[in-house]
Amino acid sequence: MSAKRRFLGNVIIWCVSSLGSLWFANDAFIELFGFGNDIVFSPIVSALLMIPLILLFPCIYWYMVMRYGEKQAIIKCKKTNRIFIGLIGVFIVTSVIFSFMYTSTLESKGYVKCAARPDGWMPGMATEYVLPPSVCGGRGLAGKGSSGYAPTTFSQSQGVEND
Repeated sequence: MSAKRRFLGNVIIWCVSSLGSLWFANDAFIELFGFGNDIVFSPIVSALLMIPLILLFPCIYWYMVMRYGEKQAIIKCKKTNRIFIGLIGVFIVTSVIFSFMYTSTLESKGYVKCAARPDGWMPGMATEYVLPPSVCGGRGLAGKGSSGYAPTTFSQSQGVEND
């Protein structure tokens, strides 16, 4: 595979991944700063903003290979690696500061931290915060405007009685 094709492949992967991660990050931050009755906060959300930057460096490498050759690209990428490591450090520090500031803002607005794990999240990955009239974990079907009936088997969802 030629260097030009590798570079174009990396650019396509970078564009799709960057747009996807930025779209998800935008959606997550809109939900976080909407301050609804219940909020599921994960510090990993801020890492979505880091994905385009991380994926940019392979594109830079393949561009340099295409333009200067592989040996020169490696030499030139050593300089960009220092910038990359510094930016990763800045993002990590920023994520930690954002997590502390956001959780303290939630607590100052009267949100209560739930002890249970939020639905759909791995243990330790996110924390649910609710306003005191709300109940922790109360985000089931009843909260979405349905009758609260959740069939447990396929036959029950089809209206078939079990004998």
